[in-house]
Amino acid sequence: MSQTASQRPRWVFFVLLAIAVIAVIAFAGWRLMGDDDPADPLATSTDSTTPTPATSTPTTTPTPKKSKSTAACEGPTTQFNVEGTEQDTLLPDCGTTPVTHEQEQKSGLGLACGGSYPVILYKTTTTHAKTSICGKDSSGESFRFVTQPTGGAVVDLPGSYEPQLDAFVAKKDGTSYAVQGYDGTLLITKDGSTTRQASSDWISLDNEPDYD
Repeated sequence: MSQTASQRPRWVFFVLLAIAVIAVIAFAGWRLMGDDDPADPLATSTDSTTPTPATSTPTTTPTPKKSKSTAACEGPTTQFNVEGTEQDTLLPDCGTTPVTHEQEQKSGLGLACGGSYPVILYKTTTTHAKTSICGKDSSGESFRFVTQPTGGAVVDLPGSYEPQLDAFVAKKDGTSYAVQGYDGTLLITKDGSTTRQASSDWISLDNEPDYD
């Protein structure tokens, strides 16, 4: 019994030593494992010496719209609607002036139209005459047929459109007039005989070519 009791403190000492060794090993392992943790990020200063580039709102340049012709008349130095924009009326030939309502009531329309028919829908110059188609508006639903022979008086007539012929037509005192819309030719029929005048220059409000 005495031998067993004397050995007990030594046994307790070895147990405590083993516990201490285990604790040291565990602590060392924990430290080694802790080294694998990502390092804390370095503190960054909120004050930056690098200037921030100024931002600007991009600007867009609007596409310019084509403007209507500003010329007052059409002559050797002016052309109608070169830009191809939609127009309200053709330009009168230079040297002609639209009539007023009073002039229209007194003596009718001229080649520059005017009065109750201010819109020039169509113009053609043929071998022996000039002709204008004058509309109440650009629709062409109601128009006058105005033609003037070279050296003669202006003839102002109510007109109509023949879609089968693509022609503006009018009639007075047994004489029929027609302008072919597709080429500006003027046809005059009198006493059963028709004369044909080819166009040297024609134009329509819907911007067809001036020449054949």
